[in-house]
Amino acid sequence: MELNILEIEELQEKLLLIRRFISQEKGYKNFYYQGLDLKDRTSVDWLNKLLEMDDSEELLKNCIMELEDMKDNLRAFTPEEFQEFLIDQDWKFLYKKYGMKTIEDVKKLDMDRFMELL
Repeated sequence: MELNILEIEELQEKLLLIRRFISQEKGYKNFYYQGLDLKDRTSVDWLNKLLEMDDSEELLKNCIMELEDMKDNLRAFTPEEFQEFLIDQDWKFLYKKYGMKTIEDVKKLDMDRFMELL
C-alpha cells in the first residue's frame, strides 16, 4: 500500500503521540508500581497490545524513523537525531490537531490505517 506524503506525515504524528503515551505509562508503572504485577488495560485493543509488549517503544521508534525515511529518501535518523526530533515536536499543536486535550486522549486516535499496514 502506497502512502502519499500527507498520509505519511499524519501517521508519523499519531505514532509520536502513541509513543509518548506508552513511554509515560511505562515510566509511571516502573516508578510508582515497581514490584507490583498490574495489567495495563484500556478500552482500546491495539493500545493494550502495545502496553503489554516489552519493546513497544522501540517498535514505535523504528516505525517513526521508517516513515521519516519514506518522506526524505536521502538519509536515515541517527539515535541522536531521533532524540532531537522528539524534542522539536510541538506537542500542543499535535494535541490540538488530533482533538486531544491530554495525552490520555491518545485512545481516541483512529489507527485503522496503521493496523492495515501491519
